[in-house]
Amino acid sequence: MKKILLITALVLGILFLTVEIFPAVDKDDYQVIKKAVQESGKAEQMKEVKWFKVLVTDNKTGKEKVRITMPIALVEIFARCAENKEVRLGRDACTLNLEQLLAELKKVGPLAIIEVNEEDETVKVWLE
Repeated sequence: MKKILLITALVLGILFLTVEIFPAVDKDDYQVIKKAVQESGKAEQMKEVKWFKVLVTDNKTGKEKVRITMPIALVEIFARCAENKEVRLGRDACTLNLEQLLAELKKVGPLAIIEVNEEDETVKVWLE
């Protein structure tokens, strides 16, 4: 359990501090995503985001291996304290500001950020 929690924490730290592991994103793609996020918030009044959540589930037993719930304010503090405020996407000059990203995600309201399904485990990260 401690090993999985440590691995999850390391993965989250890496996600917030680097994006070199992500494939290069075309600047036009980023603009399309940004526009979609902004427009989806206009469709209806969304609830305020209060929590950042991670869930790791064992696919064979269906049991939860790891459940992390952090106040979104704490995630914002981590983003402000990050050494690299501007994260480079791929090899292009496209950069992303972590604080601005969190602000935009909060505007949209509760949403799933990522879900990874593997043979043994499923990892979900979302805002609630």
